[in-house]
Amino acid sequence: MSILETYVYFFDRSGGTIRPMDSKEQFVSGSHVAVELGTGGSGKREPRQERGQRRVDEILDAAEALVQEVGAAATSVQEIAKRSGASVGSIYHFFPTKEAIFDALRERHRVEARQVAEGIRQSAPQWATADLATFVRGLIGPFTDLLSRMPAYPELAVNAAGHRLPRDETTDASVREAMLVAFALRWPHSTEEERAVRADVLNAIGDGMASMLCTTPHAGQQAFMEEFGRAIYGYLWTHEPKP
Repeated sequence: MSILETYVYFFDRSGGTIRPMDSKEQFVSGSHVAVELGTGGSGKREPRQERGQRRVDEILDAAEALVQEVGAAATSVQEIAKRSGASVGSIYHFFPTKEAIFDALRERHRVEARQVAEGIRQSAPQWATADLATFVRGLIGPFTDLLSRMPAYPELAVNAAGHRLPRDETTDASVREAMLVAFALRWPHSTEEERAVRADVLNAIGDGMASMLCTTPHAGQQAFMEEFGRAIYGYLWTHEPKP
C-alpha cells in the first residue's frame, strides 16, 4: 500500500498538536498516536473539505455509470479515473481499493433510499386519500424514480457468486415506516396489525422485484418496473372499500 493510501495524522502527546506524519517517521510508543482519518468502516477515506466531497461524488458517479455499462468485474480504477477526470492517485486517496468504491456506492444507494422513504412519509397527507392510482404513484413512484438514477444497483446488490447481499435493516425500517404512515392515512379504521401485514406483503413484492432486477439485462428492467406498479395496485385494491 502506498504512502498516499496510508496517509494518517499523528497526535503528538508532548505538544498536543495534530500534524501530518512524515513519510519516514516511525511509530514511537508513548509519544505518538496514529489517528486514521475517518473511514466509516467501509475503507473509504472521508473527505475533509467540500472540494473533496465533490471529487468523491464525481468518482462515484463515474463508477456507477461504468458498472451499468460494462459490469463491476470489467470496471477498473483506471477507467473510473478517466471517466471522472480524477487521477488514479486522487482516487486512491479516498478509496484504497475498487471494492471500497463499490461499498461507497452501496452506502450512497442506502442513504438515498432512506431519504426517499422520509420524503414519502412527509408527503403522504397530500396523496394518501386520493384515488388508488394516485396513492400507488405516491407510494412507489419515488422508489422507481430512484432506481432509474441508480443504474449500478442491480449488479452491486449481489456478490461475485450472484447471491443477494444482506439487506440493510435501517433502510428497511425507514421504508416500512413510510408505508405504515401512508396506510394509516388511507385506511384509518384498519388495525395496526392489518397495516403491518400489508407493509410486509409490499416489502416481499418489492424484494422479489429487486431480485429479478439483479438478473435482468438493463434493457428489460423498465418492463419489470411497470409490472411492479400493477402488482402493487392489484394487491392494494383488494383492501379498498367496495360499493
